[in-house]
Amino acid sequence: MRERIVHRMGQAALILALFAYGCASAPTKTPSEGPPQKAPEKAPEKDPYAQLSDRYRALAMEHEKRGELPRALLCWEIVQALQPADEEAAKRIVSLKAGAKTLADQHFKKGLSFYQSRSIPAARKEFLKALYYAPDNTEILSYLKDKLDEDNAIYEVKPGDTLKGIAKNIYGDPEKDFLIAYFNDLGKDPKLAPKTVLRLPLLDLPQAKLATPGMPAPTAPGEQIGESPKETEKMMAKAAAYFKANKFKEAASITDEILLSDPSNKEARNLTNASYYQMGKTLHQQKRYEEALDQLERVDPGYQDVAVLIGGVKRQLADLHYVRGIKYFTEEKLDKAIEEWQETLKLNPQHPKAKDDMENAAKLLQKLKEIK
Repeated sequence: MRERIVHRMGQAALILALFAYGCASAPTKTPSEGPPQKAPEKAPEKDPYAQLSDRYRALAMEHEKRGELPRALLCWEIVQALQPADEEAAKRIVSLKAGAKTLADQHFKKGLSFYQSRSIPAARKEFLKALYYAPDNTEILSYLKDKLDEDNAIYEVKPGDTLKGIAKNIYGDPEKDFLIAYFNDLGKDPKLAPKTVLRLPLLDLPQAKLATPGMPAPTAPGEQIGESPKETEKMMAKAAAYFKANKFKEAASITDEILLSDPSNKEARNLTNASYYQMGKTLHQQKRYEEALDQLERVDPGYQDVAVLIGGVKRQLADLHYVRGIKYFTEEKLDKAIEEWQETLKLNPQHPKAKDDMENAAKLLQKLKEIK
């Protein structure tokens, strides 16, 4: 992506240079006789990319309002490429990447749960939503290709077809070419021979617009799949009542269902965040750190002080694993002690003792094996 942006910027610079050269080489007129005239003041030079960056900034904000995080991220990256010192673009890119990762992880976990209970259609729907937020995630792609592979459309290559062209015609987005390549084991920029048969995954992604006859048209962001606006309103009222009664799990269950149909529903998103936040906070107070972390990681990264709370839970959970490691070490269960200290360092890489203790235990274990 960045290479394409740089290439376009190079083209723009070349055009500007040619334009400047043309102006410089144009014939000059001989000034008429008379009193010397004062040369007009030069207007301040304008940034040639300012207008373009402003346009993509506006697009990014519009996509964010619609809940289209990947498209918003792409626009902000274009702004940053045009204006490298833009602080707003840098902050939004970090925030959107974190938000997209959280949403991808949430949908992937739900997909795994559905897959394990053999609810294949529901699993596919969750994996595709996860893929929307993390298109380069090979684990998600593997599930869709190798484990949920029974539903595919067939496409016969026509003369002049390219992967990007097919992706644009079928999904309405040329950037979905990687999906076609992945599902058909094709390399980068392959030459497609006419009459080659390709398998195309049936997508239900927010931005896809299937154009092939007979293929279902997916839902755009903001459109409802299952519930009508009245039904959604009733569900939200029920979820709010559960939340008020401190039944956070029940509230989150309802709002999660709403968000499956309408990912851009801000009211449902806010109540979902609040429910998981309260569950995580309660579990943290009960010192049930692993469960607390699971709930808190479902909350959007920018919600209240959830990032600080997650950091605290991780440190406490790391200490818990460290103590378990000490216990195993004193019991001469060195393998288990090392495993616990590895978990400690995953949660808190800056732990003051775990690394040294783990290395010492590993050396001791090696010596014991040599003696045997």
